[in-house]
Amino acid sequence: MLDIQAIESKGWLYHFVERIFSLHPSLHWISVGLITTLLSFLLILNRKWVSHFPRYGYMASVVATIALLDLFTQTIPILTVYLIVLGYVLFRASDERNYLITISFFITYILISAYTEWSYLRAIELVSHGLLFVWVAWISDQVRDRFFELKKQKEKTRRLIDQKNESNRRLREFQKELEETYLRDSLTGLYNFHGFQEQVTRGLSRCAHSLSYHVVCFDLTDFRQINMKDGNDTGDRLLVQIANLLKRHLPPSARIARYDGDQFAIGLMGDGAVLRRLIETVEFVLAELKANHPLLNYCMASASYPTEAKTGAELIRQAEDRLMLAQRQRRDKEEEHRLRLEKLSALGQLAAGLAHEIRNPLTSIRGFVQISAVESEAVKKWESIILPEIDRINDLLKQFLNLSEAKPVKVTRFNLNRLMNDVLSLLQPKSLLMGHELIGHQPDQPVEMEADAEQLKQVLINLVQNGLEALSEKGTVQVSWQKSEEQVHIQVMDNGNGIPPELCSRIFEPFFTTKDEGTGMGLAICSRIIEDHGGIMCVTSTPGLGTSFNIQLPLKQTTLGEVVISEEYPPEAEPEKAEVGALAGVQDGADMVASLEKPQSALEPMEDSAEAEQKEGTEEQETAEADQQERDNKGTKRTAEEAVRKRKPGKMQAPKVEPIKDKQKREKNMRGEATGAQEASGASAPCNEVVGLAGG
Repeated sequence: MLDIQAIESKGWLYHFVERIFSLHPSLHWISVGLITTLLSFLLILNRKWVSHFPRYGYMASVVATIALLDLFTQTIPILTVYLIVLGYVLFRASDERNYLITISFFITYILISAYTEWSYLRAIELVSHGLLFVWVAWISDQVRDRFFELKKQKEKTRRLIDQKNESNRRLREFQKELEETYLRDSLTGLYNFHGFQEQVTRGLSRCAHSLSYHVVCFDLTDFRQINMKDGNDTGDRLLVQIANLLKRHLPPSARIARYDGDQFAIGLMGDGAVLRRLIETVEFVLAELKANHPLLNYCMASASYPTEAKTGAELIRQAEDRLMLAQRQRRDKEEEHRLRLEKLSALGQLAAGLAHEIRNPLTSIRGFVQISAVESEAVKKWESIILPEIDRINDLLKQFLNLSEAKPVKVTRFNLNRLMNDVLSLLQPKSLLMGHELIGHQPDQPVEMEADAEQLKQVLINLVQNGLEALSEKGTVQVSWQKSEEQVHIQVMDNGNGIPPELCSRIFEPFFTTKDEGTGMGLAICSRIIEDHGGIMCVTSTPGLGTSFNIQLPLKQTTLGEVVISEEYPPEAEPEKAEVGALAGVQDGADMVASLEKPQSALEPMEDSAEAEQKEGTEEQETAEADQQERDNKGTKRTAEEAVRKRKPGKMQAPKVEPIKDKQKREKNMRGEATGAQEASGASAPCNEVVGLAGG
C-alpha cells in the first residue's frame, strides 16, 4: 500500500503558524474568528458600498481575507469556502473580468496549499480542484448573466407597469373630465341637470335625521327680451355674472346648477333659517344685477326634504312643479295686464271723445241754468239739484281721462313720514265726522324713498277714504309703513265688513265697485300708479273682519328719469314724534269746520289735456261754480258743526299714533280673531299677500 503519511511533508507556512500560536492557542482561534467576521462583512456589503472600492479592490480584499483564513486554519480543508466565496464575488462583480477573479482565487489556493502541506498526490488533487474553480466560475457567470438579464426584464416590466399606471391615471382624469363635461354647464361651470340631480342625491344620503335638504329653483322670465334687446353676448355675460355672484355669496356646501337656458337651481342642507337666508341671498344677487338690467325679472320656488319629498328626483321635481306654477301665474298676470292696457287704450279714446263732445254742452247747460235761476224762481228751486249733477258728470269725465292717460311721473326724493302725516292730517277731520278712528303707525327711523310724491299721496288718500267708507259703525283704519332692505311696505287696514272672496280679484278692474255710489275707477288708477313705480299692490280680506291693502315699492327708482329733492317733503326734515299725524293749524272745532270746505272725492282730480282747451271763454262758468261752491260749503259747514257739537268741547285731538309694539299686539289679536272666524266659516278672500308686510 501507498503510505500517504510517509510521502506528505509540512511546508514552512505550517511550521510558521504552528510556532506562533503553539504558546497561545486561544489567540489562534480569536484570529480565526476575526478573519471570518471580516470575510462575512465584505460579503454582505451592499452594492452602494462596493462601488466605492477601486477596480479589483473589492476582489483583492476578499482574496486576501480568505487567504488569511486558509493560512490560520492550518490543515482544515476550506475548498468549499473558496468556491462559495468565488461564486459570490463573481456574482457581485460587475466591472471586473471573471477569468481574472477565478485565476486569483485558484493561485491563492494553490500557493497556500503548497507551502502548508505537500505531497505528490496533492498535485493531482489541485488539478481536480482547478476544474472545480473553473466550473464554479462558469456557473457564476451564467447565473450573473441571467440575473442581470432578469433584472433588466424586471426594470423593463416596472417601466411598463409605471407607464400602464400613468396611462390609467390619465384615463381616469380624462374620464373625470368627460364626466365633468357631461355633468357641468360649459358656459358658467355650474352643474347641469344631471350633475345637480346626482349632487342632490349624494346630499340626501349625507343628510342627518335632524336636518333638511332644500332645493330652490328660479327662472329669468324676461331673459329672451334681454337677448333680443342687448344681444346674446350680453345675455351670456349676465348668466356668468349670476353664477359668479352665487358662488361668492353662497356657502361652499351649496350645490349650484344652471339648466334649461335661464333656469338656476340651488341645493343646500340646513334648517328653515338656512332656507330663508338662501332665498334672501338669491334675491340680493338678482336685485344687485337688476340695476344694470331693468328687464331682469324672475320667478322662484322651493321644496324641502323630507317634509315634501323622499328622494332627490322627487325633491327636484317638486321644486320645478312649483316654479312652473309660479311662471304660469306670472304669465296669467301679464296677460291680464295686457288686456287691461287694451281696455284702458279703448277707454282713452272714448274719454277723449267724451271730454270734447260732452263738456262743451255741459258748460252751456251750467251757464244757462245759473242765468235762468237768477231770472226765474221756478228754475232757482231746481238749481241746487242740477248743478251738482253737472259737476258729478264733469268729475266722471276727469276720472275717465285720469285712468286712460298716463300722467308723467316726476320722481323726487322725499321723507315718507312727512307725506304720511300729511295724508293723516288731511283725512282726520273726515274720520271724526264719520265717527271713526284713524291711526298711524310711524317707524322709529325716518323713511326716505324715491317716487312721485303727489301720485303716491293720491293713492294713499284713496285707500284711506275707501277704508273709512267701508266702516258701517264706529271702526278703525290703521296706516303703517316700514322700510325693509331695498323696499318700503305700506299697509292700509280697516276692520269693516270685508270683501267677499268672489269679488276680491276684481276690485282693480275699471268700473268695478262694491259701493252704491262711485265710478269704480279709483282703485284701477291706484293700481296703475303703483305699477308705474315698479311696485306691487294687493289686497287681503276676510268677510266680517276687515280688509288690508298692501303696497310694496322700491326705495330707489332707476328707470323713471332724474331724481330731484322734494320741496314739500324734504328728506332731511323729520317731524318730532309728538307731532306725528297732528293737524297743522287745527286747534278747535271751529277751525276743523273751516278746514272742511268740501268733502273729499274718491280721488284728487288730475289735470287732463282736454281741460286746457276749455279754459278760454269759461269765466261765466267759473263764477257760477264759485256760487255753487259757497252754497255747498254752507251745507257742509252746518253738518260739521252739528258733528262737533256732539263731541266734548275743547281742542281737537291729533290722529292717534301707536308705538310699533302696541301695533303688533293689536294685529296679533286681530289675526287670532280672523283665524277663528275662518275656521268657523271656512272662507277667506283668495288674494295674494305681500310677504313681509306687518300685519298682512
